[in-house]
Amino acid sequence: MPMHPTVRKSKGPLLGSGPVRELFIVRKWSIWREQNRLRILRLSCSAVDQEPSEAYRVGAVEEVEEQTLSLQKPGKKAVLLMSLQISATDLSTNLSLGRFGTFRSARLRPFSLYLTERERKTEDAHETNAEERVHDDSSSTISHATAKEETIETNGPSKLPHVTKSELSIVAERRDDERIQMMKPPAEPICDFSNWRTEFCEMKGDVRIHGKPSSVVFVSPHQQSNEWKIMPYVRKEMENIEKVSVRTASSPAGVPSCTINQTVSAIVFSLGGFTGNYYHDFTDLLLPLFLTARQFDGEVQFLVTNIQVWWFRKYHRIIKRLTRYEFVDLDSSNQVLCHPHLMVGLRFHNDLMIDPARAPNGYSMTDFTKFVRSAYSLKREYAASLREQPDRKPKLLLVARKGSRRFTNVPEIVEMAEGLNYEVVHADASFGDVAGFVSLVNSGDVIMGVHGAGLTNFVFLPMNAVLVQIVPCCELEAMATHTFGFPSMAARLHYLEYNITVDESTLLELYPREHPVFTDPQSIHKLGWMKMGKIYLRQQDVKLDVNRFRPVLQKAMDLLRQ
Repeated sequence: MPMHPTVRKSKGPLLGSGPVRELFIVRKWSIWREQNRLRILRLSCSAVDQEPSEAYRVGAVEEVEEQTLSLQKPGKKAVLLMSLQISATDLSTNLSLGRFGTFRSARLRPFSLYLTERERKTEDAHETNAEERVHDDSSSTISHATAKEETIETNGPSKLPHVTKSELSIVAERRDDERIQMMKPPAEPICDFSNWRTEFCEMKGDVRIHGKPSSVVFVSPHQQSNEWKIMPYVRKEMENIEKVSVRTASSPAGVPSCTINQTVSAIVFSLGGFTGNYYHDFTDLLLPLFLTARQFDGEVQFLVTNIQVWWFRKYHRIIKRLTRYEFVDLDSSNQVLCHPHLMVGLRFHNDLMIDPARAPNGYSMTDFTKFVRSAYSLKREYAASLREQPDRKPKLLLVARKGSRRFTNVPEIVEMAEGLNYEVVHADASFGDVAGFVSLVNSGDVIMGVHGAGLTNFVFLPMNAVLVQIVPCCELEAMATHTFGFPSMAARLHYLEYNITVDESTLLELYPREHPVFTDPQSIHKLGWMKMGKIYLRQQDVKLDVNRFRPVLQKAMDLLRQ
């Protein structure tokens, strides 16, 4: 179906929703005088198909009347350069019919006016970078066309001064240079701000990173001069992290020279934010690092702000699988590092989740869990199958907590589970000795615990194992499912959720049953995260009703029989 430009009345440039093309027509004149009258003009016509600039906007439909292309008297430079904006369909139709005098759906503007508008477009580029750009790569490209000879006679003596061939050549070359600059396709955006949680920039070419100033410069003739402040962490609003300056330059003039040249890709990220919390170590750092760096198979270097060396030691088994190179502490480096490929920030889809459709190489959550199991040399890939081994006792790992949201009746829970033929292992989540604890996790078939960072260890479970999350009071189900339910199912685990009653919460020891804490939980949630968390997450422990909970462990056993 032919597509036509959609335009609106505006003082700005022509607007289009279809494949708009800028047609530059350079008419080169052979001029001579005969009895002070301009007799004959011979011209050649060149048409260049070009993508629309990023400043085009989509507007309402407006009828554009047919206009006639009339030749004006040449100026002193004896070169007439005009700009036509026309739909690709109408352009090819008119050229094929030889209609060089008339174009439909076209607006003719002098080149001087066009230059003024392009300058305004450049200044307004930041204001329009979030609007939709329309491209049609399938449109036909018209490279050259030759116009008919036209004869124009004037009624009076010409006022043109004598123009030499050398002057004509110089002017034509200058105009050609200008035309070539305008023919360049729009530069690809280097920063992505579309994610509600994070910012991410990627540059390939001449990239220079100055350590202490936290400054990155991307030198490219295809880029206009721009600058952004980027949060090198997957949460945009962190106050304890300094943003990185990312700017573009069209030439190396005024840009710091390289002091160290590297041949591998690099990633700039921060170890600030919630680093040190076991859950956030995975959802904010380790999984996004996997998503960003794994595709390079170790041939990538980490450039880190807010460095915390202990963190690299704690997770060194994972880190050394992602990079073969020493990390760089950007905050203490005054070097100008040059890399051929740089990413600022980490790729992020959702908390402890990967969207394979958006991930490099189609990575998924199962790829991540296989990766971390391999990093710690965990042998079990699949949980026990009670269908194949009906007499086997599945291992149940009961994850305890030392702080809030802990079980207050662990012996009673263990006795009930053993009565269901489970081999029960009661262990505190050890966040320091990661290697030792994850080996225990991988040996389990079922893991259960109250909502908290300890359940992050599900990433080390063998596939087809069962995760049982006990959700505290009151109305925390959505948060709990988002945090561990969806991610565990994406990792090919079975997921079961148990929501405790008011009678199973130790909050009854602090508040009367008629208190809004129990009768109107949403009024507490509306007070904000800090006040809500203080009551429901930090003041609450769980006394599990083992009779009410028993069917959940029976269901887990049934899942292992599938």
